[in-house]
Amino acid sequence: MPTATVPVPGPAQGPAPAGDAPRALVVVGGLPGGGKTTMVRRLLGDGVPGVTSLDSEQVAARWRTGSRVPYRLMRPLVHTQHRLRVLRELTGPAPVVVIADPWTSRWWRPVVLGTARAAGRAVRLVLLDVSPEDAAEGQRIRGRRIPEGRMRRHGLRWARLLRTAPEGPGVLVLDRRRAARLTLAELLGRPAD
Repeated sequence: MPTATVPVPGPAQGPAPAGDAPRALVVVGGLPGGGKTTMVRRLLGDGVPGVTSLDSEQVAARWRTGSRVPYRLMRPLVHTQHRLRVLRELTGPAPVVVIADPWTSRWWRPVVLGTARAAGRAVRLVLLDVSPEDAAEGQRIRGRRIPEGRMRRHGLRWARLLRTAPEGPGVLVLDRRRAARLTLAELLGRPAD
């Protein structure tokens, strides 16, 4: 699929006051196993000044350390803690918050976007359009598969999201090959240096 763009509502408030850096939210969305975490890690590495990166994998790694509890039992707690972290960071002082999220939850998207708008953040979506088969292979490689029924639901909601998104600036839709070449400036929606 070629690169496409679609609009995303900006912050409810006007531009940042002079001298203040604009606050932003960048959502990296896509099917589980589609490469969101890999792309964000490649671009942000050990950290970029002014950018806070949030991924449920960070929470899962902490919960798994020394735990003998299967992930399927920890999963609800991991995702609850991750979502609370996202909301806290969106309302906090971080200039840019980057989250990796499937972006298929019909109730979670408006919560995130509404919180970002209320906090005066511009919103940018970077959507990885990867086939369900490639995403399943990504899950196999990482050693943690999502049950078929849940993955099928993700796939149906993801296809609907891509189908109904209007065109315009604000959202970048990428295939896996283009995602592998994405630069940090493109991820953040900034002009290249």
